[in-house]
Amino acid sequence: MIVVNIDPVAFSIGNLEVYWYGILFAISLVIAWAFANTIVKRTSELGYSPITLNQLDRFLFGAILITVISARLGHVLLFEPGYYLKNPIDILILRNGGLSFHGGLIGISFYTLFYCKKNNIPKLFLADTLCLSVSVALITGRMANFVNQELVGKVWASEYGVIFKAIDDFPRYPTQIYEAMSEGLLTFVMLSIVLRIKGWRSVGSGIYSSLFCITYSSLRFIIEFFKDVETITFYNIQLTVGQILCIGMFALGCYICKKQL
Repeated sequence: MIVVNIDPVAFSIGNLEVYWYGILFAISLVIAWAFANTIVKRTSELGYSPITLNQLDRFLFGAILITVISARLGHVLLFEPGYYLKNPIDILILRNGGLSFHGGLIGISFYTLFYCKKNNIPKLFLADTLCLSVSVALITGRMANFVNQELVGKVWASEYGVIFKAIDDFPRYPTQIYEAMSEGLLTFVMLSIVLRIKGWRSVGSGIYSSLFCITYSSLRFIIEFFKDVETITFYNIQLTVGQILCIGMFALGCYICKKQL
């Protein structure tokens, strides 16, 4: 039995408290940024990249801001609208987590379309670059959820369960680790194998965007069954908000794949 009782504050500088969640989230952004730069460098060496490193860096700077804002708004509007309607000031407090992946995905998608149109960059190239980069960053991002003791699983009467002391004393499914290993590691490995086989010139074909959407949404849909979250009735079926959003994401992946066939 594993007991998680981690102090969310990593260290303090005077009155400033630095949280583990923020540190791990920042690390995931750095990883994604570095991987995106690697992709552009490799494709540039082949004389193939339609975007310069300066353009990419400008895009990523704006993308991070848009992602954080839209991820937060996604969480507020989709998961806890009642609470934040009564406590609007808490919308600005991120130290306790509360960032929606799907909210961030919606925001970054619109920003990508805008940036590509403005700078005459093929949208699928940037979309593929982002999906390859985000998949590896998700590993650290989900571990931030684990350390922050959020998005916990249902109670699991097993010696392999994890007790999150910030929640209660019952063993639960460590769904954050499941997501880190599946949505993050497994998806990244799969995309990396395809990249190895297809080569760097395949970036921009849409294959990585479609595979990421289909794989992530499928794995997330399954793991949602183990999460301790409320369900709603969707076409007479009890599903979580996350699962409903995954259906849309899966459809998007299939649409991109069909368009490129």
